[in-house]
Amino acid sequence: MREHYKRLVIAILLLTTAIGCRESVCVAPSDSITMTPDYRDIVIPFNIAPLNFMLEGVDGRVEVLISCPQRNYRFKSKASRIVFPLSKWHSMLDNEKGNRLQVSVIQGGSVVQKFFWDISHDPIDKCLSYRLIEPAYEVWNLHSVEERDLESYKVRVLGDNNTTDHSCMNCHTSNRADSPATFFHVRGKSGGTFYAKDGALRKLDTKTDSTAGAAVYGEIEKSGRFGIFTTAQIMPILHSGNMERLEVFDTSSDLFVVDFQDNIVSDNHSVRGEDYQETFPCFSPDGRTIYFCRAKSLPQPDSTKMMRYDLYSVSFDPETGELSDSLTMVFSASTLGKSVSFPKCSPDGKHILFCVSDYGTFPIWHTETDLWMLDIQTGKVDTLGEVNDRYSDSYHSWSSNGKWIVWASKREDRVYGRPYFAHVEDDGSVSRPFVLPQRDPSYYLSQNQSFNIPEMYQAPETYSHRDISRMYFKSVPEKMKYKERN
Repeated sequence: MREHYKRLVIAILLLTTAIGCRESVCVAPSDSITMTPDYRDIVIPFNIAPLNFMLEGVDGRVEVLISCPQRNYRFKSKASRIVFPLSKWHSMLDNEKGNRLQVSVIQGGSVVQKFFWDISHDPIDKCLSYRLIEPAYEVWNLHSVEERDLESYKVRVLGDNNTTDHSCMNCHTSNRADSPATFFHVRGKSGGTFYAKDGALRKLDTKTDSTAGAAVYGEIEKSGRFGIFTTAQIMPILHSGNMERLEVFDTSSDLFVVDFQDNIVSDNHSVRGEDYQETFPCFSPDGRTIYFCRAKSLPQPDSTKMMRYDLYSVSFDPETGELSDSLTMVFSASTLGKSVSFPKCSPDGKHILFCVSDYGTFPIWHTETDLWMLDIQTGKVDTLGEVNDRYSDSYHSWSSNGKWIVWASKREDRVYGRPYFAHVEDDGSVSRPFVLPQRDPSYYLSQNQSFNIPEMYQAPETYSHRDISRMYFKSVPEKMKYKERN
């Protein structure tokens, strides 16, 4: 009986080992081995570029075994860097949509890392734009606006301020429509708001005698005719403390509507005036509601740390371009001692993703900044513990299908903003984030610029930085007329 029991135990142990590992030798992954970037246990779109990575604490070549329900895939490395062939990678992900992939990194017959990838049926948008800039902003006049192909590693330069008299460029924004309309603003004596739609590029002067400044912090509704923007007097200051660096605040800010068809700027009394400051507007998917941030005006800069913005909404008529006279409080952050900035509505209209910080409207340099998700129907707020990390998570956007979000995170070092992605379920829950993949897995160790305001959209832009440069110097901006509303 004792001998039978011993044989039974041995058989169970052998069976467990065989099930747990397909390799001849299987050991527990080492805690001394780290992955850079960390792509463990995440949900990824089936059309994303290869998630190349490297291992620290491993000498020599390794092999990657990816175990799937119907087949296995093997990839060999050069030293401890794993660079997946583009065509083989896409073939694998296309075959394994909806499946969980078990990834084993093997060296000398031993498994040194083991994790999984869930391959989502939901595709990610093809394009990602961002402003590439020095993180401290002391050299703000040396930066570019780029467009990255998310299915590969191809990058196009949309705007380069080396070719526009070193004028500051605001970040590129798309309305993510099937026939997209996009814009970004270039400052300087020959600047303007660059608006692109249906293959045509225009330069507009959105500042009028009746508005505080040009169009900033805005969004275009789906038809491409109307945009909602902030007009503001913006002031940057540098903190003298070690932990805080740059602060940007508004001495005044209002909202206005731009009619790109008739070249008209308009507003009404509900979103203008000296008593309150309004900023960061965005449209609901049907274009009938505008969400924005609002706070009572206080003397600046003395009261900057007392400025706390709440989330409001106002009705909008997409036929006439008129705003409603009444405002609705959507979420009171100030009662929690917090400030809301940068709201973005999901494409299905169910959720609003926004930044929350201790004060003000410049979350990218607030280390405490997190992303929160509001369920519009129930009013419930999810603080997204899976998404946020120790340093600033801010400046985000949705994919066109509403299944992915991207944002700028400084989680690695508190200085450099990197684009991070996560999958969003129908109930608003969000998966573990992963950083934008690069061909060279050591890219972020030597890259010394921040990715500001990453924005996803489907169709590549039809212009380049050369077109922007030529229009900057040679084109007279189209003037806008102000139309007063009640």
